[in-house]
Amino acid sequence: MTETTREAAVGYQGSEGAYSQLAALRHFARAGKPIRCVGYRSFRAMLEALKAEEIDYAVLPIENSIAGSINESYDLLAEMGLFLVGEEFQPIAHCLIGAAAVPVTEIRRVFSHPVALAQCGAFLAALKDCHVEAFVDTAMAVEKVKHDGDPTQAAIASEQAAALHGLPILRRDIADHPENYTRMVIVATDPAHHERGVPCKTSLIFSTIHEQGALARCITIFAERGLNLTKIESRPKPDTPFEYIFYVDFEGNVDRETTQAALRDLESVTTFLKVLGSYPTRRAGVS
Repeated sequence: MTETTREAAVGYQGSEGAYSQLAALRHFARAGKPIRCVGYRSFRAMLEALKAEEIDYAVLPIENSIAGSINESYDLLAEMGLFLVGEEFQPIAHCLIGAAAVPVTEIRRVFSHPVALAQCGAFLAALKDCHVEAFVDTAMAVEKVKHDGDPTQAAIASEQAAALHGLPILRRDIADHPENYTRMVIVATDPAHHERGVPCKTSLIFSTIHEQGALARCITIFAERGLNLTKIESRPKPDTPFEYIFYVDFEGNVDRETTQAALRDLESVTTFLKVLGSYPTRRAGVS
């Protein structure tokens, strides 16, 4: 069996039917690569399994089109020394899933991940005498509802999670905003390289000296080299109060001379620089 056709183990946070697993299936099906999905209770446990070579890849949610950046993911990428080799924009379509086919007015407790609950705020606010409770994962919330067997309980999760557990969908498309996507990155222990003609996005992290204009000098480099900066995120630098690590995404293939020149320029004005990876660009809403 060749490397291309060998089944790869892909980690995701949650249980079967989680949005991260759906993203894994979409991403690797497009590449024609067979996979076996492995669920973990936390992002950290998943990435530690990747470092230990228990799995080949991990799918890590990094930002949502409504809720914004997922800070824990950024912090783990800085800590773990891993690489990004792909990205996937997973459509998020929340459903209210019950233990039994009862009217929505009879639901008294709803479980889901905190982000999913926040994204369905208007729907949940309209439920009378209903308690909302945060849970570790959307698909795990469905497992709880099935296990408890209480017809007054429901979970917010994907249609696929409902189908996997044989539970009825009480209401579809309950999110406040219909255009809801989560950007997932595909993480590996080694970087990937692509031919120079392949349109890529490159992700990196860096820190600067703590002085006026330091960050501006870094950002100017991308403009001078004609590279489109698509995202910049700051996170506190561990053990150094009020200093920051910056995460940047820009359009550019790391194997092209223009990108390499920009990285050389950036290295000269930063105190720390690490390329997280260069990978083919994806767009939300494109299957």
